[in-house]
Amino acid sequence: MPQDVGDDRAELVDDELLAAVQRLGRLMASRQVSTRIAEVAGVDISQQGVQIVRALLRDGECTIAGLAASAHMDISAVSRQLRPLEEAGLVGRSMAADDGRVALVSLTTAGAGVGRRIRKVGLRHLDESLADWSDRDRAQLARLLTRFVADLQSTGIPGANQTTLDSVNETS
Repeated sequence: MPQDVGDDRAELVDDELLAAVQRLGRLMASRQVSTRIAEVAGVDISQQGVQIVRALLRDGECTIAGLAASAHMDISAVSRQLRPLEEAGLVGRSMAADDGRVALVSLTTAGAGVGRRIRKVGLRHLDESLADWSDRDRAQLARLLTRFVADLQSTGIPGANQTTLDSVNETS
């Protein structure tokens, strides 16, 4: 029995969406993009360093595990990246007042300045990319992307262990 034409169109749309999401993921994870953003911001830090600085600027002081979740990185990767950021005077560590075994990480004044410059470059790039979009379209994109990411994270992958992808925030 022939397949419905509507089904073919829906499958093409799904294929286009999947391809666009994959391209966006590669772009956002690109070492080259992070390097260019850091260069324009006038800093010499690694791609992962950029992620850490962005996360600390956004979330403030946090534990290493919390930073790993916020930066979407592995705890061991965060630990490795903290040393060069500390040596550059961009981050500092302290002990939690309520538990001296827990290390807290925060941006220094210089690190906050670097974070604001990186954020400004990223926002300028986004603004230029969406220059021809209406405010309504931009707001709709933000709303739909936020919803899409939340739905992806809370949905198990069919045929796999049916846990959700919420843990991806903590380990990637």
